[in-house]
Amino acid sequence: MRMMFVIGHLGDYHVPRYEALKKLVERRGDEIFLVEIFGRSGVYAFPQLTRDAFFGKEPARAVTLEPDITDAGGRWPSVAYKLAGIARTLRPDVVVTLGYHTPYSLWLYLIRRTAGTFRIIYMSDSKLDDGVRRRFKERLKRSLVCRFDGALVAGERHRAYAQTLGIPLERSRVGFDVIDVERFARLADNARASESETRRRYALPRRYVLCVSRFVPRKNVDVVVDAYALTGLADRGISLVLVGHGPDMRAIEGRVSSMQLDKNVRFLDPIPNAQMPAVYALCDFMVLGSEFDQWGLCVNEAFAASKTAIVTQTCGAADELVKDSVNGFVVEPGNADALAEKMQMLALNDVLRDALSKRARQTVDKWSPSMFAANLMELADRLLCSERRVLISAKR
Repeated sequence: MRMMFVIGHLGDYHVPRYEALKKLVERRGDEIFLVEIFGRSGVYAFPQLTRDAFFGKEPARAVTLEPDITDAGGRWPSVAYKLAGIARTLRPDVVVTLGYHTPYSLWLYLIRRTAGTFRIIYMSDSKLDDGVRRRFKERLKRSLVCRFDGALVAGERHRAYAQTLGIPLERSRVGFDVIDVERFARLADNARASESETRRRYALPRRYVLCVSRFVPRKNVDVVVDAYALTGLADRGISLVLVGHGPDMRAIEGRVSSMQLDKNVRFLDPIPNAQMPAVYALCDFMVLGSEFDQWGLCVNEAFAASKTAIVTQTCGAADELVKDSVNGFVVEPGNADALAEKMQMLALNDVLRDALSKRARQTVDKWSPSMFAANLMELADRLLCSERRVLISAKR
């Protein structure tokens, strides 16, 4: 099998996934070629150190089409021309691409339609309850998505959504939203081993609840602040640490001040992924209060650091990675009272918190880059086998 892996920007989260896939492909005796469209990130404010280290090794069979611009987009005619040239030269059996609506994914579909014979798999973590869905827009989306051959998605709810868009369950697999669990856990352990230095370096309180999120309306960081205020944990010396950035930053800071919680709520600037295990390692637990979230990789990270989490029902990780009352809690989005109740329960019950955290660490083990690689290759094999069966039947 010859595989072409196409992604807008190979950010830090994507590097261990691709490396696991490459390792598996080569172990099987197959071939893989990486095409990164843009060399810079337009999403993250901090350097993508893992990505830089990966390309610093000058990997073979990997190329960045536009090294000096971000994945916010641009130079699409140039991108289209270069992609078409690579596809013609490489002649892949399978193309894997990020998203079904990205310009480069649409161009790959057109290349396949006009001049290629490859199968095309998209990667996505979209699900049905990601905000309001418009019937007309969903019909248009279905008319596009059903033309792809398969999908690697985050979880079972995402598979169900892909099915409504025309991808049968037998042509989808889970495992897109994974992290390097082993590495994250090791770094978290190292941070705990040097606890005093870790607290000093990041100015971390003695005890704290952690929220890692962009400051945008749908993330409901304001609800997390409200819930924290309701718990009374500030009076017990337990702080709230918010890590992130975004347009709602000023409003959230104002909310904290209006509640007279400035000394109890800490704001940390965005931290490079490689340093985040230290921040998770010393927290009591993590909270993700989003109105909706495609998945919530911060949950994977908390679990890898052996910390339990509270998430909302509309987070993709809910009921799949986070099992209510088993390794964490699942609450209704926008309900500060319900969130406060669970926050207080975890903060004040050490035995419960430790038990859930231990199960959380056990749960996340399988959500690793090897899962991503194995499920993607199994899907690619199935699609190619189906194609061969069709060709054999046609000859008969």
